[in-house]
Amino acid sequence: MELEARYKEGIIKFTLIRRKRKTLCIKIDECGKVTIISPLKTSKEYIIKTVEKKATWIVNKQKYIREISSKLIKRDVVEGGSFMYLGNEYPLNIIFDEKLNNITVTFEEKRILVKTYTMDKEKIKLSLEKWYKEKTLELATKIIIRYEKNFDDKVGNIKAKEQKRRWASCTGKNDILFNWRCSMARIDVLEYIVVHEMCHFEFRNHSKDFWNRVGEIMPDYKEKHNWLRENGMNLYL
Repeated sequence: MELEARYKEGIIKFTLIRRKRKTLCIKIDECGKVTIISPLKTSKEYIIKTVEKKATWIVNKQKYIREISSKLIKRDVVEGGSFMYLGNEYPLNIIFDEKLNNITVTFEEKRILVKTYTMDKEKIKLSLEKWYKEKTLELATKIIIRYEKNFDDKVGNIKAKEQKRRWASCTGKNDILFNWRCSMARIDVLEYIVVHEMCHFEFRNHSKDFWNRVGEIMPDYKEKHNWLRENGMNLYL
């Protein structure tokens, strides 16, 4: 259901979705679209008033999304295309050889080198994703070993997988699931991601105690957290 709420001299358009839940939730996607998820019996009048009360926050969030989107770097799997690795942009160098049996990806001489038997972009993208996944696991493993002395609990298994809205997550068994794109970030930012998840061994939330613990281990974590917020949208294929 499409509805509107007034804000100063303008309006805020939003989509209303009703579900079996107890509270009302406001979501704003990467395009700035507003969605309200409400309990089944909440009145439209109450929902509209709630949006009007939150209007300043919503409009500021949409403005922030527009600013971030304007900084989005367009990427294409072509010779000379630009891709991130460890916080820097590097050119893509594609070498075609029909005699090859598979696609290999390496990082050499400040370039991401792809040797391929096909120019199919989707197949090359899959190989790039596999390479980033391998680098993320390799780097994260080394960082975990370096920081595990700070924790009583040990890391279980680690995996790199597709995670659209998280850089990493921690399970109840202390397994850490990394977004495969993590190796696109600066190495110190990846360290922050690791420390963040390991601190969840002690605090399964984002309470003040949790952030204090992160700060004990990594006093400048806020700079790294902010780097992810500002640059995260460009860590993609």
